[in-house]
Amino acid sequence: MADSKDEISGGAGVKSLKFLIRPFSVLVMFPTLLTALYFLLIATPQYVSEAQFVVRGEGAAPPGALASLLETTGNGSATSEDTYAVQDYMMSRDAMEYLIRDYDLEQIFSRPAADSIARFPNLFEGSTREYFFKYYQRHVTAELDSTSGISTLSVRTFSPDDSQILAKALMSAAEQLVNRMNARQRENLISSSRRELADVERELQQVNARIAAYRTKESLLDPMRQSVPILESASDLSMMLTTTLVQIAQLSHSAPDSPLLPVYKERVRALREQIGAVSGRVAGPGVTLVPKITEYDELVTQRSLMEKQLEGAAVALEAAKTRADRQRLYIDEVVQPNHPDYAAFPKGLAFTLTVFASLTALYFMGRLLIAGAREHRTV
Repeated sequence: MADSKDEISGGAGVKSLKFLIRPFSVLVMFPTLLTALYFLLIATPQYVSEAQFVVRGEGAAPPGALASLLETTGNGSATSEDTYAVQDYMMSRDAMEYLIRDYDLEQIFSRPAADSIARFPNLFEGSTREYFFKYYQRHVTAELDSTSGISTLSVRTFSPDDSQILAKALMSAAEQLVNRMNARQRENLISSSRRELADVERELQQVNARIAAYRTKESLLDPMRQSVPILESASDLSMMLTTTLVQIAQLSHSAPDSPLLPVYKERVRALREQIGAVSGRVAGPGVTLVPKITEYDELVTQRSLMEKQLEGAAVALEAAKTRADRQRLYIDEVVQPNHPDYAAFPKGLAFTLTVFASLTALYFMGRLLIAGAREHRTV
Protein backbone atom coordinates (compact mmCIF):
# COMPACT_ATOMS: atom_id res chain seq x y z
CA MET A 1 0.00 0.00 0.00
CA ALA A 2 2.82 2.38 0.85
CA ASP A 3 4.47 1.81 -2.52
CA SER A 4 1.26 2.53 -4.35
CA LYS A 5 0.84 5.75 -2.41
CA ASP A 6 4.39 6.83 -3.29
CA GLU A 7 3.74 6.08 -6.93
CA ILE A 8 0.57 8.13 -6.84
CA SER A 9 2.28 11.06 -5.14
CA GLY A 10 5.23 10.86 -7.58
CA GLY A 11 2.91 10.82 -10.55
CA ALA A 12 1.08 13.83 -9.20
CA GLY A 13 4.38 15.68 -8.77
CA VAL A 14 5.40 14.92 -12.37
CA LYS A 15 2.04 16.10 -13.63
CA SER A 16 2.33 19.25 -11.53
CA LEU A 17 5.82 19.90 -12.90
CA LYS A 18 4.63 19.37 -16.46
CA PHE A 19 1.73 21.71 -15.83
CA LEU A 20 4.17 24.29 -14.45
CA ILE A 21 6.62 23.99 -17.32
CA ARG A 22 4.03 24.22 -20.07
CA PRO A 23 2.70 27.75 -19.21
CA PHE A 24 6.23 28.92 -18.44
CA SER A 25 7.37 27.80 -21.87
CA VAL A 26 4.44 29.48 -23.59
CA LEU A 27 4.45 32.72 -21.62
CA VAL A 28 8.18 33.21 -20.98
CA MET A 29 10.47 31.00 -23.01
CA PHE A 30 8.69 31.28 -26.33
CA PRO A 31 8.56 35.15 -26.38
CA THR A 32 12.18 35.22 -25.21
CA LEU A 33 13.15 32.85 -28.03
CA LEU A 34 11.32 35.01 -30.56
CA THR A 35 13.10 38.09 -29.24
CA ALA A 36 16.48 36.39 -29.50
CA LEU A 37 15.75 35.20 -33.03
CA TYR A 38 14.71 38.71 -34.06
CA PHE A 39 17.94 40.27 -32.83
CA LEU A 40 20.08 37.44 -34.25
CA LEU A 41 18.48 37.05 -37.67
CA ILE A 42 16.27 40.04 -38.50
CA ALA A 43 17.26 43.20 -36.59
CA THR A 44 19.10 45.77 -38.73
CA PRO A 45 22.30 47.28 -37.29
CA GLN A 46 21.99 50.92 -36.27
CA TYR A 47 24.94 53.30 -36.08
CA VAL A 48 25.31 56.28 -33.74
CA SER A 49 27.29 59.41 -34.58
CA GLU A 50 28.02 61.72 -31.64
CA ALA A 51 29.13 65.33 -31.42
CA GLN A 52 29.94 67.36 -28.31
CA PHE A 53 29.60 71.12 -28.14
CA VAL A 54 29.42 74.06 -25.75
CA VAL A 55 27.37 77.25 -26.16
CA ARG A 56 29.47 80.16 -24.95
CA GLY A 57 29.34 83.93 -24.83
CA GLU A 58 32.08 86.39 -25.80
CA GLY A 59 34.77 86.36 -23.12
CA ALA A 60 33.04 83.65 -21.10
CA ALA A 61 35.19 81.13 -19.29
CA PRO A 62 34.82 77.42 -20.11
CA PRO A 63 32.02 75.94 -18.01
CA GLY A 64 32.80 73.38 -15.36
CA ALA A 65 31.96 72.23 -11.88
CA LEU A 66 33.65 75.19 -10.16
CA ALA A 67 32.11 77.63 -12.61
CA SER A 68 28.70 76.11 -11.96
CA LEU A 69 29.14 76.69 -8.22
CA LEU A 70 30.31 80.26 -8.67
CA GLU A 71 27.73 81.24 -11.28
CA THR A 72 24.46 82.17 -9.63
CA THR A 73 23.14 84.89 -11.90
CA GLY A 74 24.22 86.79 -14.96
CA ASN A 75 25.97 85.52 -18.06
CA GLY A 76 26.36 81.96 -16.79
CA SER A 77 22.63 81.54 -16.33
CA ALA A 78 21.91 83.12 -19.71
CA THR A 79 24.42 80.85 -21.44
CA SER A 80 22.84 77.79 -19.77
CA GLU A 81 19.42 78.87 -21.02
CA ASP A 82 20.82 79.30 -24.52
CA THR A 83 22.35 75.82 -24.32
CA TYR A 84 18.96 74.31 -23.52
CA ALA A 85 17.45 76.35 -26.35
CA VAL A 86 19.96 74.89 -28.82
CA GLN A 87 19.31 71.36 -27.55
CA ASP A 88 15.55 71.77 -27.77
CA TYR A 89 15.91 73.08 -31.31
CA MET A 90 17.91 70.03 -32.38
CA MET A 91 15.05 67.79 -31.24
CA SER A 92 12.28 70.09 -32.47
CA ARG A 93 9.91 69.90 -35.42
CA ASP A 94 11.75 72.79 -37.07
CA ALA A 95 15.00 70.81 -37.12
CA MET A 96 13.13 67.73 -38.36
CA GLU A 97 11.50 69.70 -41.19
CA TYR A 98 14.90 71.17 -42.08
CA LEU A 99 16.41 67.67 -42.37
CA ILE A 100 13.41 66.44 -44.35
CA ARG A 101 13.68 69.33 -46.78
CA ASP A 102 17.45 69.40 -47.31
CA TYR A 103 18.62 65.87 -46.45
CA ASP A 104 15.65 63.61 -47.29
CA LEU A 105 15.30 62.42 -43.70
CA GLU A 106 12.21 60.32 -44.43
CA GLN A 107 14.11 58.27 -46.98
CA ILE A 108 16.97 57.73 -44.52
CA PHE A 109 14.65 56.34 -41.84
CA SER A 110 12.63 54.20 -44.26
CA ARG A 111 15.35 52.39 -46.18
CA PRO A 112 14.16 49.02 -47.59
CA ALA A 113 17.20 47.30 -46.11
CA ALA A 114 16.00 48.07 -42.59
CA ASP A 115 13.70 45.59 -40.87
CA SER A 116 9.98 46.30 -40.60
CA ILE A 117 10.14 46.87 -36.85
CA ALA A 118 13.02 49.35 -36.76
CA ARG A 119 12.30 51.48 -39.85
CA PHE A 120 9.55 54.06 -40.34
CA PRO A 121 6.71 53.40 -40.77
CA ASN A 122 6.73 50.12 -38.90
CA LEU A 123 4.36 47.57 -37.40
CA PHE A 124 3.70 49.68 -34.31
CA GLU A 125 3.46 53.20 -35.77
CA GLY A 126 1.54 54.84 -38.57
CA SER A 127 2.89 57.06 -41.32
CA THR A 128 1.59 60.40 -40.04
CA ARG A 129 3.82 63.39 -39.24
CA GLU A 130 3.10 63.03 -35.54
CA TYR A 131 4.37 59.44 -35.48
CA PHE A 132 7.41 60.44 -37.51
CA PHE A 133 8.22 63.23 -35.03
CA LYS A 134 8.12 60.75 -32.13
CA TYR A 135 10.31 58.39 -34.16
CA TYR A 136 12.72 61.27 -34.85
CA GLN A 137 12.99 62.14 -31.15
CA ARG A 138 13.94 58.53 -30.35
CA HIS A 139 16.77 58.60 -32.89
CA VAL A 140 18.07 62.15 -32.32
CA THR A 141 18.92 63.19 -28.76
CA ALA A 142 20.78 66.14 -27.24
CA GLU A 143 21.69 66.07 -23.56
CA LEU A 144 23.64 68.39 -21.27
CA ASP A 145 26.20 67.15 -18.77
CA SER A 146 25.62 69.51 -15.84
CA THR A 147 29.03 68.67 -14.36
CA SER A 148 31.17 69.56 -17.37
CA GLY A 149 28.70 71.85 -19.12
CA ILE A 150 29.18 69.92 -22.38
CA SER A 151 26.21 68.94 -24.53
CA THR A 152 26.20 65.68 -26.49
CA LEU A 153 24.30 65.22 -29.73
CA SER A 154 23.53 61.63 -30.78
CA VAL A 155 22.10 60.64 -34.15
CA ARG A 156 21.12 57.01 -34.86
CA THR A 157 20.40 55.67 -38.35
CA PHE A 158 20.89 52.47 -40.35
CA SER A 159 24.10 53.73 -42.01
CA PRO A 160 27.28 55.21 -40.51
CA ASP A 161 27.45 57.74 -43.35
CA ASP A 162 23.85 58.87 -42.78
CA SER A 163 24.42 59.26 -39.04
CA GLN A 164 27.48 61.45 -39.55
CA ILE A 165 25.81 63.54 -42.28
CA LEU A 166 22.74 64.22 -40.14
CA ALA A 167 24.86 65.06 -37.09
CA LYS A 168 26.88 67.58 -39.13
CA ALA A 169 23.66 69.03 -40.55
CA LEU A 170 22.20 69.51 -37.07
CA MET A 171 25.40 71.19 -35.85
CA SER A 172 25.24 73.54 -38.84
CA ALA A 173 21.56 74.26 -38.16
CA ALA A 174 22.39 74.97 -34.51
CA GLU A 175 25.05 77.50 -35.56
CA GLN A 176 22.51 79.20 -37.81
CA LEU A 177 20.07 79.31 -34.89
CA VAL A 178 22.72 80.93 -32.66
CA ASN A 179 23.45 83.48 -35.38
CA ARG A 180 19.76 84.35 -35.58
CA MET A 181 19.61 84.64 -31.80
CA ASN A 182 22.63 86.97 -31.89
CA ALA A 183 21.00 89.10 -34.58
CA ARG A 184 17.75 89.41 -32.61
CA GLN A 185 19.59 90.15 -29.39
CA ARG A 186 21.75 92.78 -31.08
CA GLU A 187 18.71 94.40 -32.66
CA ASN A 188 16.88 94.47 -29.33
CA LEU A 189 19.85 96.07 -27.59
CA ILE A 190 20.57 98.81 -30.11
CA SER A 191 17.10 99.50 -31.53
CA SER A 192 16.12 101.92 -28.75
CA SER A 193 19.43 103.80 -29.03
CA ARG A 194 19.06 103.96 -32.81
CA ARG A 195 15.51 105.33 -32.50
CA GLU A 196 16.66 107.95 -30.00
CA LEU A 197 19.45 109.03 -32.35
CA ALA A 198 17.01 109.28 -35.26
CA ASP A 199 14.60 111.38 -33.17
CA VAL A 200 17.34 113.81 -32.16
CA GLU A 201 18.55 114.08 -35.76
CA ARG A 202 15.00 114.84 -36.89
CA GLU A 203 14.58 117.55 -34.24
CA LEU A 204 17.95 119.08 -35.17
CA GLN A 205 16.89 119.18 -38.82
CA GLN A 206 13.69 120.94 -37.82
CA VAL A 207 15.63 123.58 -35.84
CA ASN A 208 18.02 124.13 -38.74
CA ALA A 209 15.04 124.53 -41.05
CA ARG A 210 13.56 127.15 -38.72
CA ILE A 211 16.88 129.04 -38.65
CA ALA A 212 17.02 128.97 -42.44
CA ALA A 213 13.42 130.24 -42.67
CA TYR A 214 14.21 132.98 -40.18
CA ARG A 215 17.24 134.15 -42.17
CA THR A 216 15.17 134.19 -45.35
CA LYS A 217 12.38 136.16 -43.70
CA GLU A 218 14.61 138.73 -41.99
CA SER A 219 17.31 138.85 -44.70
CA LEU A 220 19.89 138.41 -41.94
CA LEU A 221 22.50 135.71 -41.60
CA ASP A 222 23.36 136.51 -37.97
CA PRO A 223 21.67 139.48 -36.26
CA MET A 224 24.21 139.48 -33.46
CA ARG A 225 27.20 139.71 -35.80
CA GLN A 226 25.48 142.24 -38.01
CA SER A 227 24.73 144.46 -35.00
CA VAL A 228 28.41 144.59 -34.01
CA PRO A 229 29.43 147.21 -36.64
CA ILE A 230 26.45 149.37 -35.65
CA LEU A 231 27.41 149.19 -31.99
CA GLU A 232 31.03 149.95 -32.84
CA SER A 233 29.91 152.97 -34.85
CA ALA A 234 27.81 154.18 -31.91
CA SER A 235 30.82 153.73 -29.63
CA ASP A 236 33.04 155.78 -31.98
CA LEU A 237 30.44 158.54 -32.11
CA SER A 238 30.22 158.53 -28.32
CA MET A 239 33.98 158.99 -28.07
CA MET A 240 33.87 161.85 -30.55
CA LEU A 241 31.04 163.42 -28.54
CA THR A 242 33.04 163.12 -25.36
CA THR A 243 36.10 164.69 -27.00
CA THR A 244 34.03 167.56 -28.35
CA LEU A 245 32.45 168.20 -24.96
CA VAL A 246 35.90 168.32 -23.40
CA GLN A 247 37.03 170.88 -26.04
CA ILE A 248 33.96 173.04 -25.35
CA ALA A 249 34.70 172.98 -21.63
CA GLN A 250 38.32 174.00 -22.20
CA LEU A 251 37.42 176.86 -24.57
CA SER A 252 34.67 178.09 -22.26
CA HIS A 253 37.23 178.35 -19.48
CA SER A 254 40.18 179.77 -21.45
CA ALA A 255 38.47 181.74 -24.27
CA PRO A 256 34.78 182.29 -23.64
CA ASP A 257 34.46 184.51 -26.73
CA SER A 258 36.17 182.07 -29.10
CA PRO A 259 34.37 181.66 -32.46
CA LEU A 260 35.01 177.91 -32.21
CA LEU A 261 32.47 177.41 -29.44
CA PRO A 262 29.41 177.61 -31.74
CA VAL A 263 31.10 175.21 -34.12
CA TYR A 264 31.78 172.70 -31.35
CA LYS A 265 28.25 173.04 -30.01
CA GLU A 266 26.81 172.36 -33.45
CA ARG A 267 29.06 169.33 -33.70
CA VAL A 268 27.74 168.07 -30.32
CA ARG A 269 24.18 168.39 -31.56
CA ALA A 270 24.97 166.51 -34.74
CA LEU A 271 26.84 163.78 -32.89
CA ARG A 272 23.96 163.26 -30.49
CA GLU A 273 21.52 162.95 -33.37
CA GLN A 274 23.73 160.39 -35.07
CA ILE A 275 24.21 158.44 -31.84
CA GLY A 276 20.43 158.38 -31.33
CA ALA A 277 19.83 157.22 -34.88
CA VAL A 278 22.46 154.50 -34.67
CA SER A 279 21.29 153.27 -31.24
CA GLY A 280 17.71 153.28 -32.46
CA ARG A 281 18.60 150.73 -35.08
CA VAL A 282 19.68 148.28 -32.35
CA ALA A 283 17.28 149.02 -29.49
CA GLY A 284 14.36 151.29 -28.82
CA PRO A 285 10.87 151.84 -30.21
CA GLY A 286 10.08 150.82 -33.75
CA VAL A 287 11.87 148.28 -35.90
CA THR A 288 15.11 147.34 -34.14
CA LEU A 289 17.52 144.40 -33.99
CA VAL A 290 16.77 143.43 -30.38
CA PRO A 291 13.67 141.26 -31.07
CA LYS A 292 15.44 139.72 -34.05
CA ILE A 293 18.51 138.97 -31.95
CA THR A 294 16.35 137.46 -29.18
CA GLU A 295 14.46 135.17 -31.57
CA TYR A 296 17.67 134.15 -33.31
CA ASP A 297 19.39 133.44 -29.97
CA GLU A 298 16.53 131.12 -28.98
CA LEU A 299 16.90 129.17 -32.22
CA VAL A 300 20.69 128.97 -31.84
CA THR A 301 20.30 127.79 -28.22
CA GLN A 302 17.90 125.07 -29.33
CA ARG A 303 20.33 123.98 -32.02
CA SER A 304 23.18 123.84 -29.52
CA LEU A 305 21.10 121.67 -27.18
CA MET A 306 20.10 119.39 -30.05
CA GLU A 307 23.73 119.02 -31.11
CA LYS A 308 24.71 117.99 -27.57
CA GLN A 309 21.82 115.53 -27.43
CA LEU A 310 22.87 114.17 -30.83
CA GLU A 311 26.40 113.65 -29.58
CA GLY A 312 25.11 111.86 -26.45
CA ALA A 313 22.78 109.67 -28.51
CA ALA A 314 25.64 108.71 -30.85
CA VAL A 315 27.81 107.76 -27.87
CA ALA A 316 24.92 105.72 -26.39
CA LEU A 317 24.46 103.89 -29.71
CA GLU A 318 28.14 102.96 -29.88
CA ALA A 319 28.01 101.77 -26.26
CA ALA A 320 24.95 99.62 -27.07
CA LYS A 321 26.77 98.11 -30.06
CA THR A 322 29.78 97.32 -27.89
CA ARG A 323 27.56 95.72 -25.25
CA ALA A 324 25.77 93.68 -27.91
CA ASP A 325 29.10 92.46 -29.30
CA ARG A 326 30.18 91.36 -25.83
CA GLN A 327 26.98 89.35 -25.39
CA ARG A 328 27.35 87.40 -28.64
CA LEU A 329 26.97 83.63 -28.44
CA TYR A 330 28.78 81.00 -30.41
CA ILE A 331 28.99 77.21 -30.56
CA ASP A 332 32.33 75.66 -29.72
CA GLU A 333 32.54 72.11 -31.10
CA VAL A 334 34.43 70.05 -28.53
CA VAL A 335 34.09 66.86 -30.58
CA GLN A 336 33.00 66.89 -34.21
CA PRO A 337 30.46 64.32 -35.48
CA ASN A 338 32.28 61.00 -35.77
CA HIS A 339 31.96 58.25 -38.36
CA PRO A 340 30.87 55.16 -36.34
CA ASP A 341 32.93 52.02 -36.88
CA TYR A 342 30.44 49.52 -35.48
CA ALA A 343 26.72 49.26 -34.77
CA ALA A 344 25.79 50.48 -31.30
CA PHE A 345 22.18 49.28 -31.65
CA PRO A 346 20.26 47.14 -31.24
CA LYS A 347 21.56 45.80 -27.94
CA GLY A 348 20.23 42.29 -28.56
CA LEU A 349 21.63 40.43 -25.54
CA ALA A 350 20.65 43.10 -23.03
CA PHE A 351 17.16 43.44 -24.49
CA THR A 352 16.66 39.66 -24.61
CA LEU A 353 17.70 39.27 -20.97
CA THR A 354 15.40 42.16 -20.05
CA VAL A 355 12.49 40.47 -21.80
CA PHE A 356 13.23 37.15 -20.10
CA ALA A 357 13.54 38.71 -16.63
CA SER A 358 10.40 40.81 -17.07
CA LEU A 359 8.26 37.94 -18.35
CA THR A 360 9.56 35.62 -15.64
CA ALA A 361 8.68 38.14 -12.95
CA LEU A 362 5.23 38.67 -14.42
CA TYR A 363 4.69 34.92 -14.73
CA PHE A 364 5.46 34.15 -11.09
CA MET A 365 3.50 37.16 -9.92
CA GLY A 366 0.54 35.84 -11.88
CA ARG A 367 0.93 32.36 -10.38
CA LEU A 368 1.05 33.85 -6.87
CA LEU A 369 -2.10 35.82 -7.56
CA ILE A 370 -3.88 32.76 -8.96
CA ALA A 371 -2.74 30.59 -6.03
CA GLY A 372 -3.93 33.21 -3.57
CA ALA A 373 -7.27 33.46 -5.31
CA ARG A 374 -7.72 29.65 -5.24
CA GLU A 375 -6.81 29.49 -1.58
CA HIS A 376 -9.24 32.26 -0.80
CA ARG A 377 -11.99 30.49 -2.75
CA THR A 378 -11.28 27.19 -0.95
CA VAL A 379 -11.55 28.86 2.41
